[in-house]
Amino acid sequence: MITTKAIGENQRVFALSNSHFSYVFRVSPEGILEHLHYGGTLSSPLEVAAHHRRTQRHAITEFEGTPHLSLTGLPQEYPSFGTSDYRFPAFQARNSDGNTVFVPLYKSYRILDGKSDMDSLPQARGEGVQTLIVTLEDALHGLEVELRYSIWEDFGILARSSRLMNHSDAVIHLHHAYSSALDLPPDDYDAVHLWGTWSREMNKERVPLPRGRFVIDSAKGTSSSTHVPFLALAQKSASESRGRIYASTLVYSGNHSFSAEVGEFDDVRLLAGINPLGFQWQLSPNGGQFMTPEALHVFTDQGFRGMSHSFHNFVRARITPEPFAAKPRPTYLNTWEAAYFDIDQDKVLLLADKAVELGVDMLVVDDGWFKGREDDTTSLGDWTADPVRFSKGIPWLAKQVRKKGLKFGLWFEPEMVNPQSDLFKAHPEWALHVPGRKPSLGRNQLTLDLSRSDVVDHLYGQLDAILSCGDIDYVKWDMNRNMTEVGSAALPPDRQQEVGHRYMLGLYALIDRLTTAYPNVLFENCASGGNRMDLGMLSYFPQTWTSDLCDPVGRLSIINGASLFLPLDCLAAYVGPSPNHQNGRITSIDTRFLAGAFNAPRGISLSEADIDQDLSRLQHWMAWSKQTAPDMIGGRFDRLITDDNEVCWQYMTADRVTVYLAYFSILSHPNAPFWRARMQGLERLGDYRLEGTDQIFRGDALMESGLPLPYVTTSQTSANVDYMPKGDFSAALMTFRKL
Repeated sequence: MITTKAIGENQRVFALSNSHFSYVFRVSPEGILEHLHYGGTLSSPLEVAAHHRRTQRHAITEFEGTPHLSLTGLPQEYPSFGTSDYRFPAFQARNSDGNTVFVPLYKSYRILDGKSDMDSLPQARGEGVQTLIVTLEDALHGLEVELRYSIWEDFGILARSSRLMNHSDAVIHLHHAYSSALDLPPDDYDAVHLWGTWSREMNKERVPLPRGRFVIDSAKGTSSSTHVPFLALAQKSASESRGRIYASTLVYSGNHSFSAEVGEFDDVRLLAGINPLGFQWQLSPNGGQFMTPEALHVFTDQGFRGMSHSFHNFVRARITPEPFAAKPRPTYLNTWEAAYFDIDQDKVLLLADKAVELGVDMLVVDDGWFKGREDDTTSLGDWTADPVRFSKGIPWLAKQVRKKGLKFGLWFEPEMVNPQSDLFKAHPEWALHVPGRKPSLGRNQLTLDLSRSDVVDHLYGQLDAILSCGDIDYVKWDMNRNMTEVGSAALPPDRQQEVGHRYMLGLYALIDRLTTAYPNVLFENCASGGNRMDLGMLSYFPQTWTSDLCDPVGRLSIINGASLFLPLDCLAAYVGPSPNHQNGRITSIDTRFLAGAFNAPRGISLSEADIDQDLSRLQHWMAWSKQTAPDMIGGRFDRLITDDNEVCWQYMTADRVTVYLAYFSILSHPNAPFWRARMQGLERLGDYRLEGTDQIFRGDALMESGLPLPYVTTSQTSANVDYMPKGDFSAALMTFRKL
């Protein structure tokens, strides 16, 4: 997969190639890493020609006096700033002379079977992978840069990261360091990214890539729902099914930055990594180093569908924690909408009986179970059972619930603390803060300083004390505010801008300890819904709460956006109340369920009255969920129709035998047209029976001619076509079985 050849004294060509793509670069005569190709698989990747031509350009500065070589137009692998490249660099640092001019040149390389250590950062797993490590060196200031490239035999993913090391006798102040730089040849690109806010996450936006720098980033201390860590550059002509696309994401959960810069010669530079804003890092003399998070890149010429499938297949196989990667998820009843903070052990046991009646696998006790927690103004940080409302303790309660044949789950928000808590009163210095400033509150809470090992140890001890009872099957891990006044009492003034990243290292250390100690506990990531929905968290937690918005119409666009790079295996959904608590929309149980039908984690969060009102339909869908739980792991998801009023999704099981089609009509129209869904990935000459009918369709007909929509049978035995159920916000499910 990785090949290299010498082309002259101190010069080399490096090629990473598999059946999905080829990536090629070389060492230029000056020692600069020059990018040559990233795209479709090449039969002879080591022979690819350079795009860049050295020619006279008026008023262009030449590199170190080398005739006709300007770095401004040269496609590079990890560009710096200060000589003849005026574009935004991959890294910038201040040296002992007080300037920021570094010129790292090629020094050596090595190839590993597997992957290299990431210094406590999460990374994609390394089975069936090779890693190329190319070392650059600025001999004048003793800065060494390791560029890491990993390629898997079976996946269309290129992983990149960078390590910067100081071998000088003076401190080097790192101002920023991106994980990767992609210098792409001129083309007419659109930028595609995902934006949002609380309860309106994952909105897809596609805009023409302008001249200058197009930037999406987060400075919230999380990967954030405002600008999700994902950016794709798509040809103007790229569609769902065809066209060239370059897409990037990060295995990281903190502040990020993705930028696409169109240079003066129409070349494009794509940078992905930690946000430079609010970041610095001291590289200590004689060995200080910094490791960037891992960036994952996809190239496809099969449009957004091909891009999504590459990400989905890889995330399931190399990101999702192995104990759960192929494991069906339990159905559940969550206590939040049933009780909110007004919860006690007797109500939990009554709800457990209701969960048994519903036929779900698990009961989850949400917020409100711990000491003094009657609203959101108090008690975060005091992770012991409330002595009045849960007088017999959580281990006792978990055991009683499990005696009813259910699994037991519990909600935590470990990273936060209320000023009104025993923990904060004992250790106010454990919250993020800066001297002389009153800390801002978010949801009446502060953020604990996880850059401190004593805070991490304390939190581990608190959670371990509860989980060690052995009867807790699931943990919902929440985070309900963004970071402000990001400072630590444990670090000196000149290292305060390291706090944001050190926090992430502390968080990863904490959850790594917990998931290692409790490998069979199913952890779900949540941050006010989708405020930290990234591959860093998914490296430890197999699933994530997609959004606090449970309205099915709003969920459609959220899932459409999230599915660009996240498989539905990891996206949790449940049936919530109607009218919806966020937007007041009234929808049926069927539509509320079907919006999350293809998610692997599925559940219910309703009041007892709402459950009783729709008990039979809820029982039906929970039985269907349990029956189809194995189907919703490892399958193929396709977005067939995603316009403003019609949405149609297809999900095909991993064995390719069962194909589910969900169709949603947002606003009802009289005498409506019959839309057509052209299905994907079927066996062309295979026969598929529509469940509930005697109709059999040939695979090529379903893909080429398509299935007329709406396609709802009037009964389980009739093949007559009828319109959707009357009214707005209707939905239908169709199931095909390959004969």
